[in-house]
Amino acid sequence: MDVARLTPKQRRTKQIWGMLALCICGAAVYELPYLSWSYYDAAVEFYRVSNAQMGYLMTMYGLACVISYLPAGWVADRFEPRYLIAAALISTGFFGLIIIFRPSYLVLMICYICYGFTTTIPLWSAMMKATRELGDSSEMGRLYGFLEGGRGFVPVLYGAVIIPVFSYLGEGAGGYRAILIYFVILDFLCAFFALAAIRKLRPDEEEDTVSADAKDKHSFGEYVEMMKNKNLWLLTMLMFCCFMIYESYSYITPYLTNSFGVSESLGAMISLIKSYGLAVFGGIAAGFVADKIHSNPKVIGIGFSLMVIGIATFFIVPAEPQLLGLAAVTILVISLGLFMVRALYFAVIDEIKIPLKYTGMAVGFASVIGCLPQIFIYSVTGNLLDAFPGVQGYRYMFAYELTAALLGAVFAFTLYRNIKKENQGN
Repeated sequence: MDVARLTPKQRRTKQIWGMLALCICGAAVYELPYLSWSYYDAAVEFYRVSNAQMGYLMTMYGLACVISYLPAGWVADRFEPRYLIAAALISTGFFGLIIIFRPSYLVLMICYICYGFTTTIPLWSAMMKATRELGDSSEMGRLYGFLEGGRGFVPVLYGAVIIPVFSYLGEGAGGYRAILIYFVILDFLCAFFALAAIRKLRPDEEEDTVSADAKDKHSFGEYVEMMKNKNLWLLTMLMFCCFMIYESYSYITPYLTNSFGVSESLGAMISLIKSYGLAVFGGIAAGFVADKIHSNPKVIGIGFSLMVIGIATFFIVPAEPQLLGLAAVTILVISLGLFMVRALYFAVIDEIKIPLKYTGMAVGFASVIGCLPQIFIYSVTGNLLDAFPGVQGYRYMFAYELTAALLGAVFAFTLYRNIKKENQGN
């Protein structure tokens, strides 16, 4: 496709369809491995596992994801993103198809490990690259903001369709099987949408530059030089803190059902809103605010501060059904802060003066370390909940979430101060 020949209206139409495809497909592919976030009790029943075993499944999924981040960058530089995204959807749907038949725990574990590979190697960097190719440098903030917001909103629509079915089938193993079938079919359909709608729209002169840079071989010395950037380490650590909270946040749903007497269907709806609905407002709003005040780290720091306030509130609010309204508001505050951070941490790379040709290396490095909680947080939390039944186990979870939020705020505001000082020096 000759981008130069497109009229502004044609380019905008293709950009909208491309972003729509990225949001729909980028959300659908993660639904299967993360179903336990919204349907935790039903997942445990369907899989016939304990809390600890459920935690181990997500731990192995996280481990597979983490070790796949660097290969994902290599793959994304060598194949068209639309083909990679379609491959991610088809392969993830295939392993979901196996799980529908309630395999043994060993096979289930293998499927979750494969989920980690299929949702990362062909998808993670390809999705980020495809977003960048939808526009020029002046549009990046809006594009990435809409990507995070769109990927947050679309699952709410998915849930609005399937939750009534889940409730009708009894909210147990039978309902969970229906959810699996629904998302397997959705993944297969989305693969065709990705192939049809995702296209390169970056102007030719910029596209050529990026392609040339991407083909450069990066030496070990260049990795070492990049890693000397102290601000990159601060970015990596605030990502780590964010993932500590994000990856354990799925346990909010069973906390509501077990401690506040919420039904599984209502708990699933609250989970969808806090996990996805707030991504729309939090992600998009954070992007616009950051552009207006010319600082991504400052907005990230505000996001962590909101999480500190919200998580601390759970230590004060008793787990009683009559206080469900206050608990729900607290969850919304935490979710808002969480998605403000998630929307912006990769936008910081431009502010910390990482050269364009090292962007992939920086994203890979930050992801490998920053996403490490994917490996251990589920098994740690699952074991805590088994060892300390009831509210006590959740209080331990809130304790490490609060610590992560406090440290994240410190890292973010330190990064903001460093960048401001460097800019003043120049």
